[in-house]
Amino acid sequence: MVAKTNLSHHLVLLVSTLLHLFTTTFAIGVNYGTLGNNLPPPSQVANFIKTQTIIDSIKIFDTNHDILNAFANTGITVTVTVGNGDIPSLANLNSARGWVAANIAPFHPQTRINRIVVGNEIMATANKPWISNLVPAMRTIHKALLLAGIRNVQVLLFVITLEDFPFF
Repeated sequence: MVAKTNLSHHLVLLVSTLLHLFTTTFAIGVNYGTLGNNLPPPSQVANFIKTQTIIDSIKIFDTNHDILNAFANTGITVTVTVGNGDIPSLANLNSARGWVAANIAPFHPQTRINRIVVGNEIMATANKPWISNLVPAMRTIHKALLLAGIRNVQVLLFVITLEDFPFF
């Protein structure tokens, strides 16, 4: 009886582990840069990513409206970036509300904007107005999202340090 009970416990553990492995989801994302020559139009890029790849997430380094429109109804999640120079003004709630109204609300939820990254490698700039307004801007952008009825978009800071890349 003990051996049978022990075997059934192991069987349950094995089955639950297999179910967990089969239900785990993975995301594959890419940065979508727009600095270059002869780049295809955003609609062509969105169609290619949707139909020819397994990529399900992109990050853009601004809030390019053509790109946001192109990824509408694709199911691909989009992370947008607040430019460093915009950070001081976005610490003000009225400015943040205007930014959300112009750059997020017209596209959400058709475009699956899931994150807003505030700044780009801002700590490396040593720009005191940008750095000192970073957290206030993140708070006011979050509040502006909530006031616009958008509750499923994260507001983040992305930091990379040389310690993240020990091979340099």
